[in-house]
Amino acid sequence: MPDRNNAARILACTIVGICACAANALSGEVTLRAKNGDFEIKGELAAYDQNKYTILSTSLGSMSLDASRFDCIGSNCPSDAVAMRTEAAPSDVPAGPTSISISGSNTIGNQLMPSLIDAYAQSTSKTLTKVVSPDGLDVEFKMSGKDGKDEGAIALHRHGSATAFADMEKKVSQIGMASRRVKDDEVQKLAAIGLGDVRRPGSEHVLGLDGLLVLVSPQNPVVSLPMETIAKIFSGEITDWSQIGQPAGKIDVYAPTKESGTFDTFESLVLKPHKFELTPNAKRTANHAEQSDWVAHDRNGIGFAGIAYQRNAKALNIVSTCGLIAPPSTFSIKTEEYPISRRLFLYTGGEPRDPVARGLLEFALSHDAQRIVKQSDFIDQVPETASYESQTSRIAFGLNAAPLNFDENLMNAFTSDVRSAQRLSVTFRFQSGSYELDNKALADAKRLVELLQSDTYKDKTVLLAGFADTKGTFSINRSLSLHRAQAVLAVMKANGLSHRQAKIAVKGYSELAPVSCNDTEEGMQLNRRVEVWIN
Repeated sequence: MPDRNNAARILACTIVGICACAANALSGEVTLRAKNGDFEIKGELAAYDQNKYTILSTSLGSMSLDASRFDCIGSNCPSDAVAMRTEAAPSDVPAGPTSISISGSNTIGNQLMPSLIDAYAQSTSKTLTKVVSPDGLDVEFKMSGKDGKDEGAIALHRHGSATAFADMEKKVSQIGMASRRVKDDEVQKLAAIGLGDVRRPGSEHVLGLDGLLVLVSPQNPVVSLPMETIAKIFSGEITDWSQIGQPAGKIDVYAPTKESGTFDTFESLVLKPHKFELTPNAKRTANHAEQSDWVAHDRNGIGFAGIAYQRNAKALNIVSTCGLIAPPSTFSIKTEEYPISRRLFLYTGGEPRDPVARGLLEFALSHDAQRIVKQSDFIDQVPETASYESQTSRIAFGLNAAPLNFDENLMNAFTSDVRSAQRLSVTFRFQSGSYELDNKALADAKRLVELLQSDTYKDKTVLLAGFADTKGTFSINRSLSLHRAQAVLAVMKANGLSHRQAKIAVKGYSELAPVSCNDTEEGMQLNRRVEVWIN
């Protein structure tokens, strides 16, 4: 659906696909009014479990709202005695110790998920006994209480992202780990066995982010490389620095071992898209710090590692197909604007029925778990800030836009609005032609509300700056970008934001200041966004 589609069409299919789910509404229309009186939302009540309302709104889509913060108004509001429960009935909840299964990505399962399981067990005062299979891909965590009694077990299977959905389809796994988003055919297969659309909120969960640095020696003069050139170097198609305009020297390629989740990420984001494989001449190690040190001491060397392992090596900028330069940083990975970055997912068929699976999932998605994500050498989702000066390269790039995709007065207004501000890493993204927030954006709205409720931000001014890709006319995209900023504000209010807690402005800047090229769907997806600026 192009960005030029009209607002009426947009309103028909908003935040989480109201067109698809309105027919399945379970009750009549109600009004949910925030107890502070600042916000209310009308729609079909889909579910209520005494803790949360799930409402289907024609303006905001499907939303889960904290029942303690909202009053339900209308004849269709449920009483506690007739509440429509979405979780399993008591007879369906397993009695006594149970075993659950988690399957999928080796990237997540290698270190991050075991660390989360261990921390979850500690938080619930359970002791773990670990049994590892001979090949190391399967681990069973047996849990016991303080009294030594059996408290169940967690089986972890680390055979790749595709196995997450295969095992869920076989109904042998309650939680799937994936270092990529679920594919259309996998969604259909899981829906066919009764799990519904696993891309919906409550089923698709972003655990953290992953980003890799391309490293060279500080003595190497190269500063930036295009992604295709990087792929050719690591495949062995380019073997000498002189082939890319640098001083002559045979390129020495360094890389992690094939078992490494870091190598799996690089292979999937850099090599495979260009139909390349790693050169057999690469020197490989399982020790990321060792590889980084090899590169740092080899003027002709090149390698890659997680951002925690830069050490004394120099990280290169990545040049996109349209010439936009992406410097590597935790900030650019958190905004998902650095090309070698990706989301780490957990998938479920809604809220797990098993209490251990449900408790582990809640812990994995908690604020406390983000510390473990960072300790496991991935990128957490804790908001951070960057200066206006750090954003000037893409603003300068935006000044080269074609006349049809540019408005000088609006660009001047944007730079004036943000010049003295700091950009927050929280960035909201949308489907084409709509202001439908994706699942990560919905979770980020909650994080942003929590941040703005802190003392640090109580006297700050917040700008929600909406943007669009280049599909459609500039004027229509300007309107769409404004609607996107307004949609973010509405979701923030639904998550407890009060006008007394922050001064918030919403503006739309159409196609200006892109963060990615508009020549691919992936690039356009990055440009359909709302940025957050703090002043």
